[in-house]
Amino acid sequence: MTSGPLSGLIDFYLHPPIGLLEPQLDFFGPYSGQNTRTEWSSTAGPIFTPVPVSATYGVQLQLNGAIPSGWGLTNGWVSDDGQYDESIYQPPLAQLVVQHRFPNGAWITTQVQWIETFPTVVLWAVSLPGRLGLYVAPRLTFDLFYLVQAGT
Repeated sequence: MTSGPLSGLIDFYLHPPIGLLEPQLDFFGPYSGQNTRTEWSSTAGPIFTPVPVSATYGVQLQLNGAIPSGWGLTNGWVSDDGQYDESIYQPPLAQLVVQHRFPNGAWITTQVQWIETFPTVVLWAVSLPGRLGLYVAPRLTFDLFYLVQAGT
């Protein structure tokens, strides 16, 4: 594969810098347990607006609610305003699986991310995923905020 202006433009389109993206809440959530998502909703019900997962560049996962007592914690950096806490929770809070589909219909996992801290942003390693698998640990709930181009 050659590199040059065209490949740079394609890469920019498929993987824009995080500074050009904004998180938008998935109104189908919050999520708990086992989930398979091919779409998310950019509007709240009763009339949802489904958007394909492939139209996004990644996802931000945010805990919805409190962590039950007894969950393992390794202290990490906390921002001065207390809004960001990079402590690590064990066992992991969730698992995100990104899959793509071959033309013959078979699914292939292209990315697996264990969620041990929140909020966590996961950018797609391979563009245009077909579906996401999300496993949320028992007694926990997560909101998903899909990353889209700012202003859309």
